[in-house]
Amino acid sequence: MHKIFPTLLLAILMMGAVLPVSGRGKKEAKDSNKPTQIVYVYGVSQDLGDTIVYFSSITPVAGATLKAHNELENRLYYSEQFKKYIEAKYGSPRQTVAVVYGRKLKDVEKRFKKMEEKIRKKSPYPPTLKYVRPEDFHFKVPVIVQAEDDNF
Repeated sequence: MHKIFPTLLLAILMMGAVLPVSGRGKKEAKDSNKPTQIVYVYGVSQDLGDTIVYFSSITPVAGATLKAHNELENRLYYSEQFKKYIEAKYGSPRQTVAVVYGRKLKDVEKRFKKMEEKIRKKSPYPPTLKYVRPEDFHFKVPVIVQAEDDNF
C-alpha cells in the first residue's frame, strides 16, 4: 500500500505536466504573441519613501503584443521607460513603477480613475499626484535585438 501511493502521486503529477502541452495548450501557443492593433497603457510611479505619485497619461501603443491570458509582452520594458523618464526629469531615484494596460480605452480609463481614488483615500499621508503630459512622455513598443543563438 505504501509503495503504491508514491507511484500514483507521481503518475498524477506527470499527467498534470503533460496535459497543458496537448489539446488546448497548442491552440493557445498558436494564438499567443500576435500583435494587437492597439493596447492602451499608463504608468504609475512612486518612491516609496516619498508622498509624490506620478501618473503618465494613457498612451495608445500600436504594435504592442499580448501573450496568452492577455499578458503584455515585455511589460518590464514599459515599466523601465516610465521609471527612467521620472528619474531623469524629476531627479527622483528609487522609483517603483506599475504599468496598467488593456485593449479597450474605456476599461483602462476606468482603472485609471479607480487607482487615483484608491491612492488618495488609502494613503496614510496625503499624496501629491503629478500628471505627466502626453507630449512629454508616451510609451513606445520596445525593440529587442536577439542574438543568432537565441540568447539576449
